[in-house]
Amino acid sequence: MARCYNVVEVFADGHFYFADGDCYSRMTRVRMVMEHPFHPVHHHSFENYPQGTDPHTTAPMDYLVALLAWLVEPWTPQYLDFAGAIVSPLLGIATALFLWFWFGPVPYRGAALLLYAISPILVHGTAFGRPDHQSLLMFLLAVGLGAEWIMAVRPTCAWGIASGLAWGLALWTSLYEPVILLALVAALYGVFQRRGLWGPVRYPGYAVLLGVLLLGLAVDGWPAIMPSKTIVRYFPAWEKTIGELATATPLDSLLYRWVGFGLIASPLLLLISCIRERRNAAILIVLAVTYLLTLSQVRWGYFFGTVFVMSLPWQLAVLPRRWIGWCFFIASLWPIYREWNENLFLNKANFAQAFERVSDARDLRDIAGHIKGPVLAPWWCCPALAYWSGQPAIAGSSHESLPGIVDTARFYLSQDRVEVLSILRARGVRWVVAYDSQRVLETSATLLGRSASERDLGAFLYERPSSAPGFLSFEYANRAFKLFRVEPDR
Repeated sequence: MARCYNVVEVFADGHFYFADGDCYSRMTRVRMVMEHPFHPVHHHSFENYPQGTDPHTTAPMDYLVALLAWLVEPWTPQYLDFAGAIVSPLLGIATALFLWFWFGPVPYRGAALLLYAISPILVHGTAFGRPDHQSLLMFLLAVGLGAEWIMAVRPTCAWGIASGLAWGLALWTSLYEPVILLALVAALYGVFQRRGLWGPVRYPGYAVLLGVLLLGLAVDGWPAIMPSKTIVRYFPAWEKTIGELATATPLDSLLYRWVGFGLIASPLLLLISCIRERRNAAILIVLAVTYLLTLSQVRWGYFFGTVFVMSLPWQLAVLPRRWIGWCFFIASLWPIYREWNENLFLNKANFAQAFERVSDARDLRDIAGHIKGPVLAPWWCCPALAYWSGQPAIAGSSHESLPGIVDTARFYLSQDRVEVLSILRARGVRWVVAYDSQRVLETSATLLGRSASERDLGAFLYERPSSAPGFLSFEYANRAFKLFRVEPDR
């Protein structure tokens, strides 16, 4: 199964290592839910210590992972980690099954499902070891968009309820992508089929949608809060360090590596399809909008890829012969083949990088076993340290943790003893982790908008740990990390 291509990175030495910091934050939330099942998580004390954060993260993914953990608990002592590792591949399978049912016996259903199975962006969104809410959103929005397409053609109460449930859960999960896509769907109804939004067949679905939204408000409250001045100031610099917030261009090979060279012809093919059947214009518009959104933020690629797959049978149906359509489709997969061959399969070219990532994760877990209090570490390491050690971290991987991230960056870039001590005391830090000084200093410098120097504390701690300042006692080191105990009175 393509979703498990990274199994050697996720499961190594008998332990699970998740894909990124956000995954560890999610799993910390799931652990809290399992300890107190009827108390949704509204506050994160494990990041941005000691203030913590009031995140916009919501309950649906937490309880889905927790449910899986409860189901597999009798079978494995690592039931929590195992559930987190398999939840996204299971959601990927659920999405594939829905698409198989939704396509029905249409021509080229097999081509669309094959593309869904191997598209690198869709694989990444539902990959093994990635318990992120994007996989849940991909499933919910595929159901929501698919249900709306059927409701526009032959409305039924059953599909109306499916639509209301999918959109309601998607909005509960996130007030970003689902809001934009739902507004787009409503606008398309307003342009092409105004009466399609109303009528008795719609009412049960609207009732379900309203019920789910009210349940979400009762459980999680209103997730949107005003950002602090620190977040407003540093967010533009911080987002430059986040891959999924990057932009793309139409000439960039990125999108072709996700859906193939067929992307070049898809506007023309769908335009011909629209001429033959006017209602197909909605497919073209949704695909165009998600394409433009992906250019502005590559995180939209998960939904662009899903929409492209859903539109593929209508694209290929324009071609005059079935064998021509299949030849065109197979030939269009060349960029996807190259992406798998060059960057995803563990061949000689990228095995060393995969081994280094596993080694770093193993070493970070080792460091976590020595931490007995609040820890200051590079922000992308903090969620994993908090999850494994059970101790709070000064930073985190979310933008709500930017105050702690900024203080951490100031710490590593500082050459001033007074400034360093003030950060440690204000944050109640008891342990400090040093990591690859080049990466830490470059990331910190990008965030703070200043230059890095080999005399900065981050470089000093990593390269000459035994000569650290007196208030930082060198305690332990492994291949990748150095650990110091804070003694501020020395």
